[in-house]
Amino acid sequence: MKIDRRFLLRGTCQGALAVMGLPFLDCFLDSKGEALAATGRPLPTRFNTFFFGLGLTSQLWIPKTGGKDWEMTSQLKPLEAHRAKLNVFSGLRVPLDDNPNHQHWSGAAAAATGISPTKVNEFESKTIDQQIADVISHGARFKSISAAAAGDPKQSYSSLGGANAIPAEASPLALYTRLFGPGFQDPTKGDWKPDPQVMIQQSVLSVVADNRKRIVQNLGAADRARMDQYFTSVREAELQMAAQLQRPEIQAKVTIPEAPPEMVCNNALPNIRASAPLMARLGALALATDQTRVFNLSISEPSSNIFVPGDPLGYHLTTHEEPIDPVLGYQPRVAQYNVDVMELFAMLLKELDGVPEGDGTVLDHSLVFAFTDQSYARIHAVDGLPIFVAGGASGRMKTGYHVGGNSSPVSRVGLTIQKALGVSLDVWGKGSMEVRQPYTDLLT
Repeated sequence: MKIDRRFLLRGTCQGALAVMGLPFLDCFLDSKGEALAATGRPLPTRFNTFFFGLGLTSQLWIPKTGGKDWEMTSQLKPLEAHRAKLNVFSGLRVPLDDNPNHQHWSGAAAAATGISPTKVNEFESKTIDQQIADVISHGARFKSISAAAAGDPKQSYSSLGGANAIPAEASPLALYTRLFGPGFQDPTKGDWKPDPQVMIQQSVLSVVADNRKRIVQNLGAADRARMDQYFTSVREAELQMAAQLQRPEIQAKVTIPEAPPEMVCNNALPNIRASAPLMARLGALALATDQTRVFNLSISEPSSNIFVPGDPLGYHLTTHEEPIDPVLGYQPRVAQYNVDVMELFAMLLKELDGVPEGDGTVLDHSLVFAFTDQSYARIHAVDGLPIFVAGGASGRMKTGYHVGGNSSPVSRVGLTIQKALGVSLDVWGKGSMEVRQPYTDLLT
């Protein structure tokens, strides 16, 4: 069968012609080219990430004791209210193997994938949120949702691999519109019904199924691989549509608010303090109503340009230019920025823990993975990354511990998280970051 650029998959739907275009193929070129009440099924477990740039000050954040009775430190003080639902990991390293230390990138990418990156701004594999979403998001409306509190859609650390970062929603209004705008059916309402537009879209995809098989049989290996990738995304769209045609079974009693107003979203700390809790609240509601089971929130790029109005340097330049106080032994202005960041992290935990669900809260039925790019930003160090995991994963994760990593690869935390969330794998990471032993003492 001859295929050209004008070829469309065709079928009929309710007497009308249904068509779907194809991706660009080589053959187009010349030779040079807990229990839910209704069903008794457990409540879904969710996964969240929180990304912050530039790390923390080691003298001020690392608890002196390990285990359950660790001493609260000054930089972790904003997290005091969530201590019982929080695990703190110190002493974790990022072995670079033969790769360079890509400033402000190697640590972030390694924590998110378990692999030391070979290129700046590219991931060596799917990020941990996408690997988990492949397992836990079936039945949710969106496979994952990302939000950037500083207003830049590129501040997303969710990726399908390579440079294929998934853009983040860049304002509370944009996030609200994505989640609760057109196409949203409130499962808490008695008048829930499937969206007719989704039913039509689903029909359009189904009527071209036979043509898919016929086309693939006549393609070369490279084009067949492209078509397989293309139809994988189509299949994900079909699953999303199928989820939208089923009323979500939820336990949380929530009310969807009115849309937030337009607001300025940028690196100014007062603006991030306004946008971050709103985004966190919307993310918590999205999880509670099963719009998604994976929510990612970032507050900055790795080389964080957060600034306090009137500060001529801002966070990033301060880490390099502020002298170390000879009495204190650290950079006091940097230390204050560190505390500001932990306050933003506490806002996410507060919103997740503020939504009652079943016998607990959304946080109790979630895991939150908070990670960064540096341990000591002044010299771009990646050994000793601050890592936090919050939430009980529906009883599968013990919490309240400080775990001294003893120079373990940071990927060991990622393996532990995936084990807690039911991902079937025995090994995670690559090279010196390949690990087979999770923190079994934290798993129930």
